[in-house]
Amino acid sequence: MYLQPQLYTLIPVAAAALSGVVAAIRAPGEQATSAVQHLAAGIVFAAAAIELVPGVLHSAPLPAIVGSGLVILVMFAMRHISDAKERRAKRQGSPLAIGLIATIGIDFFIDGVVLGAGFANNSQTGILLTIAITLEYLFVGLALAATLPTRSPWALISLPTGLALFTIVGTALGVAVLTGASKPVMAAVLGFGAMVFMYLVTEELLVKAHEQGDTAFGSATFFIGFLCYLLIEQALA
Repeated sequence: MYLQPQLYTLIPVAAAALSGVVAAIRAPGEQATSAVQHLAAGIVFAAAAIELVPGVLHSAPLPAIVGSGLVILVMFAMRHISDAKERRAKRQGSPLAIGLIATIGIDFFIDGVVLGAGFANNSQTGILLTIAITLEYLFVGLALAATLPTRSPWALISLPTGLALFTIVGTALGVAVLTGASKPVMAAVLGFGAMVFMYLVTEELLVKAHEQGDTAFGSATFFIGFLCYLLIEQALA
């Protein structure tokens, strides 16, 4: 049980590394980036709305609501700290987006804990979350690479890959702590995870996608991503 989640965690880590490789070779254009970010947003949104929310509300509604509500405090506190660090770095003339890097590292760790909780709940939930997180890492990695002041292939590949290693730590912690956990505890953690995914979609992926330029096809890929997740879930059912 412990080894399987760690092996699956290597998939999003590989996606983060791939994002650096793509950025080092040739970063995709604005419209292509927007379309793929919409696609990733649709899949991540589906993971939260279809896989996580209904299950936790059915098993233990109150802990799930409490866990979801904590995201408002945690994620927006992280955003406030990140923005403050970015402003300080700009005043000091730092070329690195320190706040963004720190926020991504914390987000990847939280993703790992949620992934570990998913596998502790059941293997299908873990596999579906792995798919959603893999796409998230691919495009968060591309966004991170775009902020770096260097085009060194080593830097573009090593930074997102290194941050993705926090996911392995988070997954190990999630599996170790939550295997055999009670329904209320599991519902609170997965409810928290569902809202983290919602935050990622609304405040990160879609915002960045619209900054790249919006097209009808790009918007349509959000719903294509949602449908893709439905098909994958049915195939695994």
